Amino acid sequence: VLPAPEVVLILEADAQVLYARKAELPLEELARQARAWRDFLPAGQRRVYLDAARPIEQVRARATEEVEAIVEGWAAARTGNGWASIPSASTPRWSLPRAGSGVARNALLIYQPVTTRGLVAWRGARALAGAGLFRWWPRGQAPPSQVRAALAPHLAHDDLLAVATTHYAGRYVVLIMDRSGRPRAVAKLATDAAGAAPLAREADALERFGPLLEPPLSAPRVLARAEGLLLLEAIRWRPRLRVWKLSEDVARALGAFYAAGPQRGDGGRAHGDFAPWNLFHTGSAWVVADWEEAHEGAPPFWDVFHYLVQGHALLGRPRAEELVAGLAGRGWVGRALSAYAQGAGLSPDVAREHLGPYLRDSTRYLDSTDADGRKGLAARATLAEVLTGEKTRS
Repeated sequence: VLPAPEVVLILEADAQVLYARKAELPLEELARQARAWRDFLPAGQRRVYLDAARPIEQVRARATEEVEAIVEGWAAARTGNGWASIPSASTPRWSLPRAGSGVARNALLIYQPVTTRGLVAWRGARALAGAGLFRWWPRGQAPPSQVRAALAPHLAHDDLLAVATTHYAGRYVVLIMDRSGRPRAVAKLATDAAGAAPLAREADALERFGPLLEPPLSAPRVLARAEGLLLLEAIRWRPRLRVWKLSEDVARALGAFYAAGPQRGDGGRAHGDFAPWNLFHTGSAWVVADWEEAHEGAPPFWDVFHYLVQGHALLGRPRAEELVAGLAGRGWVGRALSAYAQGAGLSPDVAREHLGPYLRDSTRYLDSTDADGRKGLAARATLAEVLTGEKTRS
C-alpha cells in the first residue's frame, strides 16, 4: 500500500572508495550492499545509479537532470489529447492544450488582443473553446521539449501549459494552469544566453522598482527565477476595446513612479517600454508587465510619451493631430499629460519641450530590420516634422 517512488537515485562507487571515505562498515558489507541495490529492486522500478566517486557538482547535475526528466515527463504525459497549434500546425505561434471548455478558454489568456480585429478573433476563439470544440481541433506540435524541461521543477503533478512564441527566436511565454484551467503562473523562458540576459534584468527591475508603483498600478510578483527563466504570478486581465487610450489615473500613477524614492542626479524612474500591450486591466487595477528596460535617470514624460507614440505608430491611435492638441492641454491626451505632470510634481506646460528629445532618443531602441521597428521609426520622423511645423506656425 506504500506509494512507489517515481525514481530511485542510488549513489554508488567502488567498495574501496567508500571504505576509504568512511570505514563504518566492513569492506565486504559495502560490496554486498552495492550488489543488493542492483539485485533486489522491483523490476519495474525506475532507478538511476550515480557514480559517487565523481566530483559533487557532476553528481548533483546528473541527479537534477534525472529528476527534471521525470517531472517533464509528467507534463508530456498529461497531453494525451494533444495540442492545438494556432494559426497552423506548421508555424504555430500558440500551442494550446486540446482540452475541455474551461481549460481551453483560459488557455487563450496567453494572448492579449490590442487591435479590434485581434479582439474579434480572440472572442471568437473563446466562444469555440467554450463550446468544447478545442477537443476536436487538429493535432499540432507540442511545445519544445526544452521549454517543458525548464518548467518541470516548477510544475505541480497535474498542471497544464499554454505556450506562446515571441518575436525573438528561442524565447517563449507560458501560461501554467491547474487541471481545472485556473491560471497559476506565467513563465518567461529563453533557451540561449542572449535571451537569458533580458530576463535577468527584468527580474532585478521587478524587485527594485515594482514596490515603488502606486495604485492603481502594480507589477507582477516574482515567484521564481533561474538562468533563462522568470516565473511570475498569473494576471487575470480583462480585454479592452481601446487599448491605446491612457486613463488619467494610470498616467498620474506613472508620474508618481517617475518621482518616487530618492533622486539620483537628473531625471527619474521609467518603465522604459510602457506600451499598450504591456498594460493589463484587472477590472479594479492595472498591472504593468515587461520590465527589462526599466531604469533611473530617465527624462520627464518618457513613459507617457512612449505609450502614446507606440500606440500611434503600431495601432493608429492617437492620431498625430490628437498628440499635437494634447501638448496644448486639449482632449484626452492633454488630460493624460496633465495627470502625469501632477503625479510627477511637474508643470504640464513643459511636456512640449520633452517630446522632441524623446522622439530622437527613443529611435536607438528600435530595430530597422523588424517591421514594427520600421513603423516606429517612420512614425517618429513624421511626428518630429509635424511638431517642428506646428512650432513654426505658432
